Amino acid sequence: MNRKLLGISLLLLVLLVGCSRKELKVPLEDIGMVGIMAFDYIDENQMKLTVAIPQYALEAQQKTQVFSVATDLVSNGIVEMEKLSDKKIVFNQLRVVLVNEDFARKGEVRKVIQHLYRNAEVGNKVLIAVAKDNAEAILKGDYPDKPNINIYINDLLEPSINTAFNPNTNIHDFMYTITNPVTDTIIPYIEKRDDKIEINGVAVFKGNQMHEVIKPEEALIVQALLGRKSLAPLHLDLHEGHGEEKLMIDLIESSIKMQSNKSIKSPKLIINLKIKGTLSEYKGEREYELNTVESISHLEKDINKQLEVDITKFLDKLKNMQVDPSGLSEKFRMYYHGTWTTKQTREVIGKLKTEVHVETSIISTGTLK
Repeated sequence: MNRKLLGISLLLLVLLVGCSRKELKVPLEDIGMVGIMAFDYIDENQMKLTVAIPQYALEAQQKTQVFSVATDLVSNGIVEMEKLSDKKIVFNQLRVVLVNEDFARKGEVRKVIQHLYRNAEVGNKVLIAVAKDNAEAILKGDYPDKPNINIYINDLLEPSINTAFNPNTNIHDFMYTITNPVTDTIIPYIEKRDDKIEINGVAVFKGNQMHEVIKPEEALIVQALLGRKSLAPLHLDLHEGHGEEKLMIDLIESSIKMQSNKSIKSPKLIINLKIKGTLSEYKGEREYELNTVESISHLEKDINKQLEVDITKFLDKLKNMQVDPSGLSEKFRMYYHGTWTTKQTREVIGKLKTEVHVETSIISTGTLK
């Protein structure tokens, strides 16, 4: 009797599981797979949530559906979004999250990224960028030479040879740096100009709030200090007594070593940076002289001096802002016994003295010859 009851129970369980699975299945054509999410600041109680959903149906008149709602919570916004759409919204294909500058400066980014980070549907490699004005306008913009806004922005934020200053920040990187007391978060800063989107710099955060936008050439220094092996082309203006000189170095490989005095009260850091690359273009009075080993050697020394000045100037800028996007304070934390705090990072960076040494190797003059 017990066996019969057990058998009936198992049969009912299988039938119930089968029914529940059947109810959970949603036809593919009824699913809206979000490719990009955008957040714009409205006020302290509300934000505007915008999503871009690619349309794969051949009969679709638009390549992308874009929906916007005002909401207080991300989850509430998604519920309202589904009322506007004829599909169930899912995030398995989410690739990019955009936030506008006001949203970032108000310190709201961490809340929404943390919500997405905890969502099992969202992958850790979803990229993040700060939009200068309006993130919604970027998604709703017209880009006639681009097949799809989802692909366009995703490809733009992936570093190439010419945009290796781009920190390529994903939600995993963001959560790591925003909770790490020895480093500050950096995120690409984009702007819509006519029918193009451009990366114009890098947004530097101080704690949860966006603090400043640094130029691509300054962001390149951050990447070098972080130990990135391959860097974007370096444009340099020389002021070493040879008149006005401009040059471009391509295919840059870099290596860096840092040595601290281990002192928190009077911190000092010696930075040794080595770079090598191809001199692809030069404009100045030495234009017709760069054909000997000796002349190249003199140019390398002038490049070293100029880079040492530029890097020191940028480090002083970070010192005044008391931000640490390169994690320089780690060189002091590793010798500290006890719990390190963000306050200690601010104190170390605020008092930090640096000594910068650069060694440049021009391995080729490209087409100059």
